Amino acid sequence: MATIGIDATALATSACGGIGTSQYQTMRALAEIDTPHRFVLYAASPPLIPFTRRPLDLPWSLRLGSGPLTRSNILWMQTGVNSLLAADHVDVFWGPRHLLPLLARGPAKVATINDFWERYYPDQQPWPNRKVNRILIRRVVAQADVVAVPSTATARDAERFLSPTPGKVRVVPLGVDPEAFRPLGKAHVRAVLTRLGVTSPYLLSLDAYNPRKGFPAVLRAVAQLPRELRETVTVVALGRPRTTAVDAEWLAEARGAGLGARLRLLGDVGSDDLVALYSGALALAYPSLYEGFGMPVLEAMACGCPVITADRSSLPEVAGGAALLVDPSRPGQLTEAIVALAADDQERVRLVAAGSARAAECTWHKTAVAMLAAFDDALRLRVGGRR
Repeated sequence: MATIGIDATALATSACGGIGTSQYQTMRALAEIDTPHRFVLYAASPPLIPFTRRPLDLPWSLRLGSGPLTRSNILWMQTGVNSLLAADHVDVFWGPRHLLPLLARGPAKVATINDFWERYYPDQQPWPNRKVNRILIRRVVAQADVVAVPSTATARDAERFLSPTPGKVRVVPLGVDPEAFRPLGKAHVRAVLTRLGVTSPYLLSLDAYNPRKGFPAVLRAVAQLPRELRETVTVVALGRPRTTAVDAEWLAEARGAGLGARLRLLGDVGSDDLVALYSGALALAYPSLYEGFGMPVLEAMACGCPVITADRSSLPEVAGGAALLVDPSRPGQLTEAIVALAADDQERVRLVAAGSARAAECTWHKTAVAMLAAFDDALRLRVGGRR
């Protein structure tokens, strides 16, 4: 039996994004596996279930920090946690968001690196943040006995940018929760759409204000639709404005193309409304320029929503042949995909069935089993004296 310590500082806020969600779902699945290992969580402040205000609901010990270092999750996780790890005799430590204790010499270390988007789009992150993250990630990869990444595309990026020790990187794909993401009945969906002011048919786009997600390409594609379809389809966009977005430009572009009346900006919505929006959409239009994994692809598929996504980074790998792939730099390809789904019921039925089967393959149980293997590998490497 080993004691496995886990950094839970990413869950200090309910709005913890994809990193917090994937960590929480992986830990839930780990807690359901019959294993002799003991798990202990470490945090500077009480962790929460993602996108709720409820405390974490895992059957594990929780160790909270104290003192001035807890004002910064980054500083506390690198230094303040060390005495707790020693007191708990932690054998393996997992950093799910590229943070590891700097001076903890005893435990074997596993670090998850979720993506390298800032390497491709450095102008989309403030310079100080970019500098700090690059230093932290490089240091973590050097420290870790095992580095976990969510896709082979991200593994290639790790090799390209960091040149880790051969054999150190493990691909641990993420999953989707079938209880949370599932097709909803038409009456339920209709009630949610009415409340949100959404009319069908509609395309759904996520994180629209993030320039990396390719939302302007969706608008350009819709502007090129045949007139009858263009005047029928609504574009529903989710996400909150951000300082790095050029929203004024693409909003002006949409209105100039006559799409203003067919564009519905909803901001952030709750998880229940998101599932309803997936369930009722003509398609998820997700021509993202870069993803370390791309969880929305699986979420949409699990809800019976056809997916149109980009032909690059991890997205073809995640889609697994169950989505329409397009070049996000060529809006005409996205236009053709939208027309195909709107005009061909058989193509839509095929994609829904293929997407449902693909989502069913991607379980958090598989993610947890792969993480357990990574913990065991790290422990063997440390005991064997290779670190």
